[in-house]
Amino acid sequence: MNLAICTLSLIPLRADKSHRSEMVSQLLFGELFDVLKQEKEWSYIKILENGYEGWLQNGQFESISANNSNKKVKIVGINQARAVENQNSINLIHGSPIELTGTDSVLINEKSYKLDGELRTPSQDDFAIEFPNLIAHYLNAPYLWGGRSAYGIDCSGLSQLVYRHFGIVIPRDAWQQAEGGIVVDFVSEAKAGDLAFFDNEEGRITHVGIMIDSETIFHASAKVRIDKFDSEGIYNQDYKHYSHKFRIMKRYF
Repeated sequence: MNLAICTLSLIPLRADKSHRSEMVSQLLFGELFDVLKQEKEWSYIKILENGYEGWLQNGQFESISANNSNKKVKIVGINQARAVENQNSINLIHGSPIELTGTDSVLINEKSYKLDGELRTPSQDDFAIEFPNLIAHYLNAPYLWGGRSAYGIDCSGLSQLVYRHFGIVIPRDAWQQAEGGIVVDFVSEAKAGDLAFFDNEEGRITHVGIMIDSETIFHASAKVRIDKFDSEGIYNQDYKHYSHKFRIMKRYF
C-alpha cells in the first residue's frame, strides 16, 4: 500500500487526469488514501474510508509511511480551525479528520502542525444540540457537483459530512448511501437525521436529503435549503412544485 494524506484545505478529485475533467469529489486536510498509480503530474488514488477513486494533482498531498490507528482522532468543528507549520497556515474546514500526535498538534512526516480552533470528538450523544447548528452552518451554501464544504457542496457530500460529525461513516454517492441503513417503512415515522432518497425517470437514485422531522427536509439543490416533504417527494416552496420524487428512506442510527 502506498499511503498518502491530503495536506491542503480542500482539493479536487477528478474523473480523469486533467483540470478540465469532471470533479467527482473533494478531499479534506487529513484524509487518507492509497496511491494506486503515480504519473508525472497526476496520481490515481483510492480513499481509505469509503473506497472512492479518482485522480489527484501531484503536489497536493504527501506520502506517509503508515497510519497509526492508536492516535486520537477528532474532526474540525463547524467553527473551523487552522493548522500552522512554521510560517505556513492552512485553513481547515468542517469535517476534516485530525489525528492528534499531541494535545494540539499533528505530525505529518517531518512537519509538525499546531492546531488552532475548534476540534470535535465525533459522537451521537449531542445530536439534538448539534444538528440545528449543522443546518445553520450549511444553509444557503451553493450547490457544487462533487463539493464537500460550505463553500460548495452536493447532496451526498452534505449527508456524508453531517453524518461524520456524529461519528457515522457512509459512502460518497447517494445511490451508495441508499444501499445501507434500515428502511423506514412509513414517512410519518421519519425522525431527525433519517436519509430520504429520490430517483429519476429511469428509477436511478440521484438525490438524498436529511430529514429534520417527518414533514421537513434539509438538502442541496441549487443551494442548501429547507423544503417541505411528503410521500410524493420534495415540494419546492420557491417554485411551487415537486422538485424530487421520493423513493425510499433509510435510518443509520
